[in-house]
Amino acid sequence: MLFFNLKLLEDKARTDIDLYNALYNLYKNKTLKKSRLTKNLVIPNLGKGNSFLINPGELFKTINIVYASQYIKLAGRRSYMMYSNYGITYLDMSYYPDINLNIIKFNYLLNITNNKIYFKFEG
Repeated sequence: MLFFNLKLLEDKARTDIDLYNALYNLYKNKTLKKSRLTKNLVIPNLGKGNSFLINPGELFKTINIVYASQYIKLAGRRSYMMYSNYGITYLDMSYYPDINLNIIKFNYLLNITNNKIYFKFEG
């Protein structure tokens, strides 16, 4: 399981690639610093937050950075309390009317059913 601060990540990452790379480095337990190869963001305290990914290793094998970034942003909105108490891994869209389904409907990492977003690697 990987905990992170979604608001901090979204505020500091300028692009989907920055978002993905910063979270990947956190997952690998590396110091977040700029690298000549990946040009990662420096985001202090990124690991201090309530957002979570249950199985980040599988997500980071994904080739499509845009879809992975959408996955991260949506999964980061879930309630850890609901997961820890009831095992709920989906995101209930009724609490988030700002989610634009037209943008995410072709994301193969997400399954949208009955106003809920299920995450491919979280179940």
